[in-house]
Amino acid sequence: MIVDLPKPGGFASLTSSSPKLDSVPLGRVLRGLADRLSIEASETIDETLELFLEEHERYANATRIASLSSAHALKAWAAERLPSLNLSYGFVNRIDQDAIQTNLDETAPLKLVEFADDLTLIAGYCRSLEELKIEAAPHSHGLSFRFCFKGSSDDESRFRVEDESIANLLNHGSGDNSLKKRIIATDTQIEAECIVLRKKVRLGFIPKF
Repeated sequence: MIVDLPKPGGFASLTSSSPKLDSVPLGRVLRGLADRLSIEASETIDETLELFLEEHERYANATRIASLSSAHALKAWAAERLPSLNLSYGFVNRIDQDAIQTNLDETAPLKLVEFADDLTLIAGYCRSLEELKIEAAPHSHGLSFRFCFKGSSDDESRFRVEDESIANLLNHGSGDNSLKKRIIATDTQIEAECIVLRKKVRLGFIPKF
């Protein structure tokens, strides 16, 4: 199945630089941290964080994203969003059409895009990124989306921002059993996996990973 990807800023695009009807702000985890730091530690706030968030402010078209499968929504998001961050990336989709059809969900695609955007902004601000690899694959409980950001930083303050932001991202929506998330950060890369659970799985139990 061939899916035409929307042009950034076009009528059918998934994201925009200004809010529109049905818009959802992206990058809320890093924005939330910046707002808290501006109150708690205003005398030491790094203005580069505010400049970074202002430069990369985007809004998601919730209605458009809900019309796509999780895999197609993530691929379209990557095509629109990652070039604006000057980030080289590869996207491998190992999910066949049958798996896509059996895992269709009107709410999961937006949550997946929000997770990917939050994680990308965190990595993009805190590290000098070389590349991003994304892999979509079937999973015994639904669909698996893996991210590997290659890059490092020698700025201790950025690592503190990264650690707190990742913790906040993992806790964000912790009561929602439609996604299961894990993130591992090392000196040279950030690895993450987001599993979109099938509806029958999430209604029956919450699997442990």
